[in-house]
Amino acid sequence: MAKHRRALTDQEREQRQAQQRELVRASIEQLRSSDGWRSYLKARARFRSYSPRNVLMILAQHETAERVAGFRAWLELGYCVTRGSTAIKIWAPCPPTKKQLQAWRDAGADPDAKPRTHWRLASVFAQDQVAELPPPAQPAPLAVPIAEIRGDSHEDCIAGLAVLAGEIGYTVTFTDTGRADGVCSAANKQIRVAERLEANGRLAALIHELAHALVAEDEAAPKLDYAQGELVAESVAFACCQTVGLDTAANSIPYLASWAENASLEVLEQTAALTSRLAERIEARLLADAAASHPVDQELVDAPEPVAA
Repeated sequence: MAKHRRALTDQEREQRQAQQRELVRASIEQLRSSDGWRSYLKARARFRSYSPRNVLMILAQHETAERVAGFRAWLELGYCVTRGSTAIKIWAPCPPTKKQLQAWRDAGADPDAKPRTHWRLASVFAQDQVAELPPPAQPAPLAVPIAEIRGDSHEDCIAGLAVLAGEIGYTVTFTDTGRADGVCSAANKQIRVAERLEANGRLAALIHELAHALVAEDEAAPKLDYAQGELVAESVAFACCQTVGLDTAANSIPYLASWAENASLEVLEQTAALTSRLAERIEARLLADAAASHPVDQELVDAPEPVAA
């Protein structure tokens, strides 16, 4: 016999909405500290295809999460959620059903009346909330290897980023930059990277300076002061290097996140969203160039946000 959900009362609906708003507010609030910002960037590198808000919500509820999936998705990957695990709530898209779309077409397909995707809180679980299923199941590997920052393991990623810089009118040169690892000049559309750096260091510095250049191309970017601009650029470099398995944690964000302690929640969320947009543009090129030499588990880094049933 089919089960039917009891309709919520207006009071219950308002209470649930209030709880949802508080969950979102609390997830953004954690960006106020340097540790919170660093944690967000690490989480964003693990959940690259997720929205900034969902990354924050995952981090706020389960800070050790490195990968999340729904109950059924874990079963398909060869794992089972352990008994007693608390679900992580994130926003999941609920597109219109085939039945709803067909009814809309039958009614004349008025564009203004077309059913739209709405969002609801969905339950997912992290990798440390699951256990491997016994044979014959073959659990998928969950870890992405991380390379050292020194060396030339990711040298082949540099050329593609120089092309990306050229697409927005910038030239890239490797030369003497003094004490700086890199310099971005918006006036003459030039990015200079220190030639003294090893190849992997050049890559990290190039991403940092390219992020500065891309900020000017982002029409939705909020106005940034110097500290905010440096935070965004270094955050993008940290996130992008994490994506291709290059660990730059020792060189990234030593003190730049201190501004976040007094920033408004609106500014914090805008900055996190800007960091994500810039990183996505650079990551698209990095992953394309690194695919042959440094294969990354695409199911791991590009797992789509769960769609509610």
